[in-house]
Amino acid sequence: MQQKFTQRIQTNLSQLTLNKFGRNLLYPNSEDICARRDYVLHRLGASCQQLSILKQLSTSYSNQYLSISDTGQRLDLTLNSIHQLTYCFDNLIFNLASMSDYFGNYMGIIVYGPKRQSIKWSGFVNTTYNKYSDSSFGQVVKEQHNTWFDRLHNYRGDVIHRKAILVEVEGYKNTKLFPTPVDSLHFVINDSLNKYFHLIRKSENRDLCHCAEALFKRTLDGFSEILSESENLEFDKKHQKII
Repeated sequence: MQQKFTQRIQTNLSQLTLNKFGRNLLYPNSEDICARRDYVLHRLGASCQQLSILKQLSTSYSNQYLSISDTGQRLDLTLNSIHQLTYCFDNLIFNLASMSDYFGNYMGIIVYGPKRQSIKWSGFVNTTYNKYSDSSFGQVVKEQHNTWFDRLHNYRGDVIHRKAILVEVEGYKNTKLFPTPVDSLHFVINDSLNKYFHLIRKSENRDLCHCAEALFKRTLDGFSEILSESENLEFDKKHQKII
């Protein structure tokens, strides 16, 4: 997925600069535009890293648990693994949401000009709403924001500012007096995620790594939809206004 999206955004840059400037070399603000694109790819790499770490830790903790027979040690490992995997899952969400801000900056500068290169995701969405709400490009941005990215940012905001949403172990109840160990560690997402993400509500598979990968893929799919529609934009001769 990482390589495919990297190729996709690079193709988008070439196509948009051809549409807007009639060339894809030495176009206005080329260094800043390329830098904004590369920042998106940097955050993409960070997201891939967190997803990989999450998968590795999940497998490691599950295998380690099976090698332990002592009940106390099993309970300690269960609690520790829940927190460690929650840290990784949170970091994945933080990176995906941050990537959307970088993506907003990239789209801002290449579509709207250098004064819009730091508008982040919300600024890109609002600018597009205000200028081109009736266009197909505006409709795609609106749909992706309402169905996905607004939910992603809401989840990030709640985790940062309001509460911890912990990973769960299937069958494990963390009662303060008598926590009971399980036969094996199967990590699943917290049911609280259902209210944020419709794709999780619709899926019966609550496996942590499966859901994390689904969130990652859905984010890239949303970006790709916007990139594809942006390539149909036409600009005036001053390279400023979509026509």
